[in-house]
Amino acid sequence: MTEPTVLRRPVRDAGLLDLARAWVEAGSGDGPEPRPSATVMLVRDTDAGPEVYVQRRVATMAFAPSMVVFPGGRVDPADAGLDPATPGLADLAAHLGVTPAEAAPFAAAAVREVEEECGVRVEVAALRGRGHWVTPAFEPRRYDTWILAAGMPEGQEARETSGESDGGGWARASVLLQRAGRGEVRMMPPQVWALEALERFDSAAAFLADRPDIRRVVPVLEQDPDGTLVLVTSL
Repeated sequence: MTEPTVLRRPVRDAGLLDLARAWVEAGSGDGPEPRPSATVMLVRDTDAGPEVYVQRRVATMAFAPSMVVFPGGRVDPADAGLDPATPGLADLAAHLGVTPAEAAPFAAAAVREVEEECGVRVEVAALRGRGHWVTPAFEPRRYDTWILAAGMPEGQEARETSGESDGGGWARASVLLQRAGRGEVRMMPPQVWALEALERFDSAAAFLADRPDIRRVVPVLEQDPDGTLVLVTSL
């Protein structure tokens, strides 16, 4: 098995840094139990290369306020009703390393959230696995999130249909990463990692055809000798 790549990134976002410091001062506990959730990288091709649909969460949200994210949310009890025999679910589950019954709630949540948040209806068979991330323990709200991807269906239009965001639209991965680097937009590590992956592809089709090795990633907060708080991620 390939050894994981370990990334060490100082926590520089002001909001995350405040949460991290408060957690350390309180004794660095285990944190709340992560809630199951799913998020979707909705992608399309343009003459300049692939784009992804993103949203900016409103500043009043309890989790990730003002952050740029992909459409998604937590798994609801009703999502467990998806038939494990749904076309495409078995292939998705095999890539995720789970059974179709285990994948069903996440796939159902992904389809539901994309429609609720940007008015786009995607099929389970269109979903592709990209990653599996767990919110660090210092966050007061934690999520166990499957990151999925799907192509933008023809004949549909993505638009903001949820009160959870105050802005959204299509963007190139490289542009979003550059803006994040300049501090113009705020993003969490999973979104940065996912955009860095998309940036390596010349087309949405190539990105969706890729089947990356999916690991359950749990970033851990550490403190360097100089007091710098560092998020350590094993990919």
